[in-house]
Amino acid sequence: MFGSNILEVAIGIIFIYLLLSLICTALNEGIASLFDKRGKNLLEGIKNLLNDPKFTGLAQQVYNHGLIGGISQYASNPGERTRLPSYMSPTSFSLALLDILAARGVLASKYGDLLANAESADDAYEEAQEAAAGTPNDPRLAQAVDQAKAVREQARTALETVVAQAKAAYDQAVQAADAAPGDANLAKLAVEARNTANGINAAVKMLDARRAAVASAKNPKEVKLLLAAGTTLKEALAFARDLAAGNPDPLGNIQEGLKKLPEGHTKETLLVLVDKTRREVTAIEHQAEAFRENLEGWFNSAMERVGGWYKRWTQRILLWLAAFLVIASNADTVMLVKRISNDNVLRASLVAAAADVVKAQPGVQYAAPSREGTEPAPASKEKAPEPVTEGTATPAATPYAGDRRSTPDLQLVLDTAANLELPIGWSLNPGDPGYFRSPKLSLEYAGWAFYKLFGLLISVLAVSLGAPFWFDLLSKVVNLRSAGTPPGETSKSAGKPAARR
Repeated sequence: MFGSNILEVAIGIIFIYLLLSLICTALNEGIASLFDKRGKNLLEGIKNLLNDPKFTGLAQQVYNHGLIGGISQYASNPGERTRLPSYMSPTSFSLALLDILAARGVLASKYGDLLANAESADDAYEEAQEAAAGTPNDPRLAQAVDQAKAVREQARTALETVVAQAKAAYDQAVQAADAAPGDANLAKLAVEARNTANGINAAVKMLDARRAAVASAKNPKEVKLLLAAGTTLKEALAFARDLAAGNPDPLGNIQEGLKKLPEGHTKETLLVLVDKTRREVTAIEHQAEAFRENLEGWFNSAMERVGGWYKRWTQRILLWLAAFLVIASNADTVMLVKRISNDNVLRASLVAAAADVVKAQPGVQYAAPSREGTEPAPASKEKAPEPVTEGTATPAATPYAGDRRSTPDLQLVLDTAANLELPIGWSLNPGDPGYFRSPKLSLEYAGWAFYKLFGLLISVLAVSLGAPFWFDLLSKVVNLRSAGTPPGETSKSAGKPAARR
């Protein structure tokens, strides 16, 4: 009987922990949604993965790609600021990045130097502007801005000159082909001239997309700038995609584009993945798909670490929420143990409520305890829902990424606890265990304050462990109590008493 009472007290305490943990989890979800924490966490992870801290390079292009931008909230409404996606599948990421790298490869093979010079000039101009903004009265910095601007315009002019030349050559080739409709060579020259014109146009569009990305990064709340960056990138990719499709060595084309990336861990990693792909797959026509699969593996590995960032943030928020909720509700563990131990009616009601919650949880049924050291047989073939990790490659991150335990619905627990007189809350009645004592200098008050703070601290730490932990433990303890021999009955496994002689 004594052991049964201990289990019942434990069930009551765990049930209260579960209720408070669920409330903290709901509040945490609200905070995360209000501040778009999942989307921001994923964005920081992609920026780190692609070595784009200013969000003006690869990361920005990936987010503006149709495969990624299309899953963003309000993506189809130009009047609303697009909400960052909290979900990015490995397949969408790898396809978008592969498309961008293939386009950069086509441009790098023909116009890489011109484009690189223009991008370097843009960077120098931005750096000069930032330096001048920090010291507005320095004439030397103002002069440096003017010089950088002139170099920037010269680099753009060089590209536009090539565009004009390519367009003139294309017009001449078309006129020549039209004058001799049956001449296959002239028709071929016209196609080559068109491809050349498309290539240089793609390079210019790529530069414009980068400039739009820089402007958008400076004014992130300006929707028009963000849309301009995405639209220009799509035009550049459309030009380059047709050229890349005709390349006999897709992986080699991608490798050429990688060589033009800024130095850093992203360039080094992607080049290593290219070499790995070539060693694994010798058939050229299958190398691009193998490289895409390697990109998925790289993405998944990185997102595991990004999920850890969100988990640590969530744990900190849960700790603060737990402290606030426990103190506000006076959920003192020491007091709870005393009240539940001394009140049979309260103890029985908490045990019944806990059993109802465990039974009502869908998809989770716990097997009877094992005997003779064997594994317990599953009570149901129904599986618990798979967990997901927010801010990662999976749809939603929770602070318990990778945890296969399930949790009941908050409303279910609240409805179950609605008719209970939970032993929590502060009271102004001196005879109530939850009475709040006014501070005073005495040993009696010091002892009360010590045990009160100790009990509250235990509750804060317990509630911060999270609802999955407490529901899992509650299910096991309830199952253990249900498997015990009811009082007054003889154990089925016990032998009959020997007859007297």
